[in-house]
Amino acid sequence: MGKVKLDHGLVKYVTDDDEIYYVKQHFDPSFIPSRASRSFLVQETFFSYGPIEKIVSLLGIGRVNIVSVKLEHEMNLCRKDKEMLTELVGPKFYFSRAAYQYDKTSLPHKDPETAMGYQVVFDTLVRNWDDGDRNIWYVSGIPVWFDFGASLDPRCQNIYRFLLKLQDAQETGRVSVITRYFEDFSRRKDDILSRAISMVKSITLSEIRAIVEVAEHNYAGFFAEYLAKNVSQIDEDIDIIRGAFVRRELDSDRSLIFTSIPREAFGRQVK
Repeated sequence: MGKVKLDHGLVKYVTDDDEIYYVKQHFDPSFIPSRASRSFLVQETFFSYGPIEKIVSLLGIGRVNIVSVKLEHEMNLCRKDKEMLTELVGPKFYFSRAAYQYDKTSLPHKDPETAMGYQVVFDTLVRNWDDGDRNIWYVSGIPVWFDFGASLDPRCQNIYRFLLKLQDAQETGRVSVITRYFEDFSRRKDDILSRAISMVKSITLSEIRAIVEVAEHNYAGFFAEYLAKNVSQIDEDIDIIRGAFVRRELDSDRSLIFTSIPREAFGRQVK
């Protein structure tokens, strides 16, 4: 039986093996993704959805420096703990491993610049724009990422819309590692991106299917299609992002994107 703890307003769960997880409220999605739907309203609560973080975690573990995510049924909670978590968090919840519990030997990338470059490519794959300092913990100077709730937004699958989201986030003080990585860009950073692209391209369709089926039953087909498409075009997406940030300095207006990208690239307006 684990232990439920409160730490500065945050709910933690400590397992019998002394693994520490932050407990996060799980919201049901406010719309049903549909390939046939070209226009839909996306509520932000959709992205506090446990299975999304689970998908990203399963894809990234062993490939990038990110934490493990577990759904409620994976934790073997006793009745008392479940009732306590329901009272403190809400009727539905999931678990995100504490980043400070990781050590250097358990991370796939020990070099900070390499870790960041691989994260840039991975976050482009899953369209995670909220990967800045608020969601990073440093272990012996090495970054470890947590909180992937902003990922897989249907509105951001178009790479140009994702670029706009990165800029919008920067204007509100949530600067992505994608933006930071291209500051003082170098040949070494470009080589790291090439290796990370190869890593993403090694992800198979069967792996994607297995991951989304484990993490998300109701919308497995939607997210499998989303990820498969992004894997197939990762070279082009990284080229677009690299070109956007390297050719000109990103400024406070939208001239970087709008002056270099044709209007039709954005497709039909999503409400």
